[in-house]
Amino acid sequence: MFAVGSYVVYRAEGVCRISDIRVESFGAIGAKENYYILTPVNDEKSTVFVPVANELLVGMMRPLLSAEEVCRLTEELRDCRMDWIEEGRARNARFREILALGDRKELIVLVNTVSEHMDEMIARRKKPNATDENALKRAKKLLFEEFSATTDLASAEDVLPLLRGELTVARKN
Repeated sequence: MFAVGSYVVYRAEGVCRISDIRVESFGAIGAKENYYILTPVNDEKSTVFVPVANELLVGMMRPLLSAEEVCRLTEELRDCRMDWIEEGRARNARFREILALGDRKELIVLVNTVSEHMDEMIARRKKPNATDENALKRAKKLLFEEFSATTDLASAEDVLPLLRGELTVARKN
């Protein structure tokens, strides 16, 4: 169980503070249930309700990684790529799924894969696909939000050098 006041990463909402755990009643049935009340750090006017009894949704609430864990994870996944999906719609659907779930490992692999593909396109003097560029940008933003909560990572543009091993991060003071 998570405690009020702690920070978690929740799906595509990113870093959230658990502002409360309380009983709420939603829907036509009006059944009362305990909910985690999450406040996204980047949108404090927003509120996310996660039913405490819903193991699937609570399982998507992940504690923040320490700076050491960020370094280990990025090193561990440095050479991981997903199979490139040639068909644009299918690729876009897969990217949307990864972005919606916000799983840090899948996001890292997405960034590695798309950035490498875009580098290849540029080397062949071809214009990268705008949808791929947008997915890359969103994935880097989600990773930056999570990693910068506990490290000295300065911007979303520093995510790719971090993943490539060209940049190291330290614990945030």
